[in-house]
Amino acid sequence: MDQNSSERIRLFTKTSFQSRRAAASRNLLFHITLLLTALAPLPVYGAAASIPSPLPRPSVNAEQMLLTAANRERAARGIPQLRFDPVLAEASRFHALQMAAHANISHQFSGEPDLSQRGASAGVHFSLISENVAEAPNASMFHDLWMHSKGHRENLLDPRVNVIGIAIVVRNGQYYAVEDFASTVETLSFNRQEEAVTELLSRTGLEVGPNGHTSTLAQARLACSMDSGFPGRQKPWFIMRYNADRLDRLPSQLESRIRSGKYRQAVVGACQDSSSGPFTAYNIAVLLYP
Repeated sequence: MDQNSSERIRLFTKTSFQSRRAAASRNLLFHITLLLTALAPLPVYGAAASIPSPLPRPSVNAEQMLLTAANRERAARGIPQLRFDPVLAEASRFHALQMAAHANISHQFSGEPDLSQRGASAGVHFSLISENVAEAPNASMFHDLWMHSKGHRENLLDPRVNVIGIAIVVRNGQYYAVEDFASTVETLSFNRQEEAVTELLSRTGLEVGPNGHTSTLAQARLACSMDSGFPGRQKPWFIMRYNADRLDRLPSQLESRIRSGKYRQAVVGACQDSSSGPFTAYNIAVLLYP
């Protein structure tokens, strides 16, 4: 921290993501995800309740400049561009207001939701979320400050994230900035999830879909929601239950099972993920039959 009697400059960085978890019943390391819901009003915590409303904010151009600068850095390194997400920006502004109210910077103040909860409460569905925060006497300083700090630079250049939310507020001549980054997950119906996995399985040569020798779709979906076991009479030889934040590839363990040559048929069932907290995942069961 550089500080003197007339100005204060500080910056923090944070990355939050769902831990990979092993479960014997699922035979797979759980991956991470998150979705998009309707925008909900965000509550005000602690000292933020005393902030004058509306709190003065710099021109939107200052936030646009940070977006342009971030994408310029990524383009120079061949990293995909970030898309500005106005829903994520609501979470960014909420936290920037907290920092201004406390005249301090942090990734979480007492009584305030943590980063992942803030993103989810705003309505963002993600598998990974990270954040840069800083304060300075001039908004034009933020990008260079972050790029000259290893952790902040890694967040800015992370190829896994695809959206950004940005907020800058000013109080008593001091600027407070928040950049939130996320890897978003598309919201898909169970049918569309099952269709995506079915297409992958079909490419392996399996016959995919319910028939008289396999489970029904309803049973496959119920099996997906169970930790173990099978709810019907046509028991599969093997069940792979897994969570994923993308549906363009199969788990390596499932691919290995298929390559064994023991299986000729498969049924896919999707179900609600209830184990990821603020993170969202596709929850899939693949039932393999001879």
